[in-house]
Amino acid sequence: MIELTADQNKIIDAAFKRFAKYGQENTTMAQIAKDLGYSRTFLYYYFPDKESIYKVALIRRANNYFNSINKEMKKKHTGVKMLESLIRIKISCAKDYYSLGVYTNATFFRMLLEDPDLRFIFADEQKIVTKIIQAGIKDGTLEKCNATKAAQAVVDGLHGYMSIGLRKLGFEHKLTQKELEGLYKRQLEYGLFLLNSIKRR
Repeated sequence: MIELTADQNKIIDAAFKRFAKYGQENTTMAQIAKDLGYSRTFLYYYFPDKESIYKVALIRRANNYFNSINKEMKKKHTGVKMLESLIRIKISCAKDYYSLGVYTNATFFRMLLEDPDLRFIFADEQKIVTKIIQAGIKDGTLEKCNATKAAQAVVDGLHGYMSIGLRKLGFEHKLTQKELEGLYKRQLEYGLFLLNSIKRR
């Protein structure tokens, strides 16, 4: 987890709005600075380029996701209830990743998988889901299984479903709110289907 100053958060907020509306590739440091009413020199004091701002925006979104999950885990839910909560939180957070172009741009998605500063996101998610499944096996709400492999199936399944769903709807246009909500609903149904496959009966 990274700690950001108030000024860095302002820059990330302004950049996120730009990235969401125009895309990272169509956003410049000058535009972000203009939106803030600051000089480009101010931005360069904190970030060397827009790519570094984009990476920190991804990290901050991931931190929000992990913080939400950790908050839920403190409630001492059963394993199956916790896994359901995680799926719902993940789909809610996916809206931010869509806005940042992660699921619609192969280069950005590859960055999330391969960049040394970002690889912790998938790795930490895998560890958390594995831990939840292990807890579910222990409390008897989930079937006995290989927790690591089951966690990988859940994580890969949710990411894969989002990418496939967006491809079917078409990457060439910005999705309407109705299209997005329909996609999130189907992704939730798929996530709960995955959960049901390891839920103890």
